[in-house]
Amino acid sequence: MSSTTEDNKTLVRKFYEAYNGGDLQSAFDTYISQDLVNHTNGGAMDRQLWMQSDLAAKVAMPDQTMTILGQAADGDKVFTHWVLVGTHTGSDFFGVPASGRATRLEAVAVDVVRDGKIVEHNAVGDFSAFMAQLTGE
Repeated sequence: MSSTTEDNKTLVRKFYEAYNGGDLQSAFDTYISQDLVNHTNGGAMDRQLWMQSDLAAKVAMPDQTMTILGQAADGDKVFTHWVLVGTHTGSDFFGVPASGRATRLEAVAVDVVRDGKIVEHNAVGDFSAFMAQLTGE
């Protein structure tokens, strides 16, 4: 199945929009390949760990909101500049108890789309600063 650059942008946008109160588990099932290659953080996260981490973040920060600041595409590559904000009022997150602190993570993601699925993902953002926001350090 061939897709256009605009189709690829739409698919990626729909995936990221699922962070805004949608069914994130279903979005992973719909838009993310089972064979995803995730280059984020040096490739330390596979599809399952990425999904588990983001589902845990959604529980820890139930008011989280994803805003897409910009998006461009070149063939099967989609570049998305996004910001995720929320308040850590839910559960523990990576061992950090709910703190009530506001969080903000801004990143640029490069996603590769083939056959209607994201097959590669790479996000560049300051994940260490994000975690420091949770602890107040």
